[in-house]
Formats: sequence, structure tokens, C-alpha cells
Amino acid sequence: MHATKTGMMIKKLKEEARQEERAIRHLRYLNNTDAKKLAKKLEHSSSEKLKKATFLKKKARLEDLSVYKINTERVVRKKETKTYTYWYASWREGPKVRNVYIGSINNLDQDDALLKARKLKAEALRRVNL
Repeated sequence: MHATKTGMMIKKLKEEARQEERAIRHLRYLNNTDAKKLAKKLEHSSSEKLKKATFLKKKARLEDLSVYKINTERVVRKKETKTYTYWYASWREGPKVRNVYIGSINNLDQDDALLKARKLKAEALRRVNL
């Protein structure tokens, strides 16, 4: 999996939840009522962070793709060649890598190609999970 913003956010949320779990364990040893209340609040906060991390996992999976250009040369006439440039995207589907044609570079800029690639990957993931 590639490093994405959402992936880094998930990692940060999980680390914070782990730290809160450690603090909860230490607070439970104390017989103080304030410590028990604080432990209860931390427990709620930790579970919320873990829920958010599992929700963001799907978003991170959609972000994990590569969009790139491919140049192809085609012979127009006997001695004349023309170069065409296309957007392609690739992502992993199980053990295999899937390469998908996105469109011509003349019709799409990189941001549009990325959005289209994410839509195509979302459709592919839906098909796989059915």
C-alpha cells in the first residue's frame, strides 16, 4: 500500500487510541473516582478513534492508485510517425495489478484523470466485493 494522507491519518488515530488504552490501564489501578471517570472518557474517545480509523480505511483504499502518462507512437504514413499521449491508472486487485485507460491528455488534466481513476476503482471494488 502506498503512503496516502488518509493512511497517515489512520496511523495517527490508531497510535492515539493505543496510548489512551495504556492510560486507561494505569488509571484503573487507582481507586480514585476521578480517575475512573477519566478512564471512562478515555475509553469512549479511544473507541471513537478506532471507529473513525476503520471508516477511513475504505477512503485510503480508493486513494491508493497511480495515475501516469503513456506515450505511444503510431505510423501515419510510411515515413511519418505521430506521438499520442494518454492517461492510465493502475492499482492492485488482490495479487494482480490492474492497468486502466483513463483518457487522452488533450481532454483531461491530471486532477480530472485522478478523479476519473478513483471512480473507476470504486466501481471495480464494488464488483469484487459483490
